Amino acid sequence: MRHDSLRVRQLQALIVISVAASLAGTLGSVAHDWYPHWCCSDHDCRALSEDKGEMVIEELNGWRLWDGRLIRQENSRPSPDQKYHLCEEPTTKAIIGFFAPPRSS
Repeated sequence: MRHDSLRVRQLQALIVISVAASLAGTLGSVAHDWYPHWCCSDHDCRALSEDKGEMVIEELNGWRLWDGRLIRQENSRPSPDQKYHLCEEPTTKAIIGFFAPPRSS
């Protein structure tokens, strides 16, 4: 009888681990699954963080990034989560895409 209850507990543990692993994988992808494939295939984009100094200043013709780069209004897309998102090529830091909340002005 002990052998059967041990097997049941092992099976339950395996199910819990499988479900947890599945959820962890899904939750990570849900966070940014809206990035368009043409832009970066969900690899080179991230939400900008003011806590990390990634400030964005709205200017008349676009947005100025914390490092001085200017993203013109016509080169941006609307952000579905009301946050700024930047997509850049990892090596050169060339801007692939920029997503911004609706303009305040």
